[in-house]
Amino acid sequence: MEHKIWYDDERQVVHLQIKGDFSTEETLYFGKKYIELLEGKPYRQMIVDLRDGGNMESRETRSISNDMLNQAKITDVAYVGANAAGRMIAKVLMKLGSLKAGSDFFKEFDEAVKWIEKRRK
Repeated sequence: MEHKIWYDDERQVVHLQIKGDFSTEETLYFGKKYIELLEGKPYRQMIVDLRDGGNMESRETRSISNDMLNQAKITDVAYVGANAAGRMIAKVLMKLGSLKAGSDFFKEFDEAVKWIEKRRK
């Protein structure tokens, strides 16, 4: 597993960096990490870096990923560097209501950070 996850204290956001393909097993692992890393934190937001990402294993993987984000009560997700196919899949899932978090797509990391910060109340 080459993916990385950490909490950025300065920006108060969880970062998930995906490198290569993303499996169902990894989705379950990272879902538990979201909850752990956000324990007691003021915001439930994350930035997902897809610039080096591959494919999700299956439709089930995408569904579980959304379930884990919802379980962690993530309010906002900024995707950085998603390819056209990834954006299309995510937009369909958002329209179906399976992802309750607000989300958007960005080419640059700094744009994602600005969007996340503007969404704070």
